[in-house]
Order: sequence, then structure tokens, then C-alpha cells
Amino acid sequence: MALSQIQVCIFDVNGVLIDSNRANARAMAEAFTDEAALQERIAELYLTLTGIDRGSKIRIIQEKIIKGPFKAGEFHRRWETFQRLAHRSMCQAPLLPGAKEVLAEVGKRDIRRAALSNTPLGELREILAAQDLLSFLDVLRGGGDWPKSESLARLLDEFQFDPDQALFFGDGKGDLAAARHARLSFVAIDPGTGEFEGEEGFHGPYRHLVEWGQKVLDMRDLEKPGAHGGFEPI
Repeated sequence: MALSQIQVCIFDVNGVLIDSNRANARAMAEAFTDEAALQERIAELYLTLTGIDRGSKIRIIQEKIIKGPFKAGEFHRRWETFQRLAHRSMCQAPLLPGAKEVLAEVGKRDIRRAALSNTPLGELREILAAQDLLSFLDVLRGGGDWPKSESLARLLDEFQFDPDQALFFGDGKGDLAAARHARLSFVAIDPGTGEFEGEEGFHGPYRHLVEWGQKVLDMRDLEKPGAHGGFEPI
């Protein structure tokens, strides 16, 4: 993958920069119920809803697990509760291996770095600040109750980015669908879940940004596996 013609790298946040997917799954479960067994079912379903906007996730869980219509004001309460819980979990979750190092290296190559998330923009900015990532990013764009494909299209249009000169990094099939809709290249991040099995037309999958940085940016000494399954600088 040659980067000489790339003008922007667009990074999903959950599952690409921040290891917060499981914490967010628990937050969504808590937003629906206090019942442990039901929370487990909701969390399991949530983890399959990758690359999907927050509103759609809430509606899908309501339909498939709660199995009934929302009561008056219930959707809004679910949204607000999840927003509060997910904000905390994303601020406290660890960064994924290579996040800062790869963002820094991409910036050194005069490539714009954008964070694109389903998390609303104000909340996203606070999370990235808490994770000390703001200085590694040039553009932040959040989401809402609309598809990731729409957020991606808005970003490309706002900055007049050429899809042929952009890369989108994501960890879910919803992200891949958004990239296909916008006609730009997709870099798949999958720590081993098999998320992209049966799919084609993307780069990877890579377990994390470390692998992509080593292969594409030639960052051979970026990181090595740590003693406890994590990663530590060489």
C-alpha cells in the first residue's frame, strides 16, 4: 500500500484507537437493565453491531432482546444513560497498541489525520482529550442518530477530500460498508474476532495499528509483545 498519494487517513475510534468496545457493551447493557442475565445478552449483541450508529444499536437491542416498543421517553433515557456510561468507559479504557505512534508517523508524512466516530462530537472531543490524543489528530468529526456512511460522506465533502486519496481505518463491517459507499480504501482492524471473514476489497485485516505501521510505514521497532499479553515500547 503506497501512501505517496494519500492526503488523509480517517480513523474510527472504538476498536481502532481506543480499546473500549467491551466496556461500551457493558455500558449499553447497564443503560437497559440491572438484570445480570439480560445485561449479558445485550452486551453480546452489542459486540456484533460494529460500525453502526448509537441510535440504531439502541433500536436493534430493543427489538431483538426487549421485544417491545419503547415507552414514552424511553429511547431518550436509554440514549442519555448510555452516553454518560460510555463517556466514562472510553475515557478510562486503554489505548490500542500503536495508536499514538502511528498517528504521529502519519502526521510526519504530511497526511491529515481525522477521527470519525459515532460518538457525538462534544463528547468525542472530551474523550480524546482525556486519552491525550487531541494533539495527534487534525480533524474530529462525531456522529449521532444517523449512519456512519453519512458521517463519512459529510467529512469528505466538508474538506473536499478525494476518496481516491483517502484511507479509512475501521474494525467493523459497518465501517467497511461506509467506506464502500464513499468509494474509498478501507484498512480493516481485527484483533482476532473474524469480523471480516467472507468479505473482500480491503487491506488487512491487521490485529492493530502496530501491524499496519510495521508493514506499511516500515516502523519495524514500533512495539513488541509484553509479558502479560499487552504491548510495551522497544
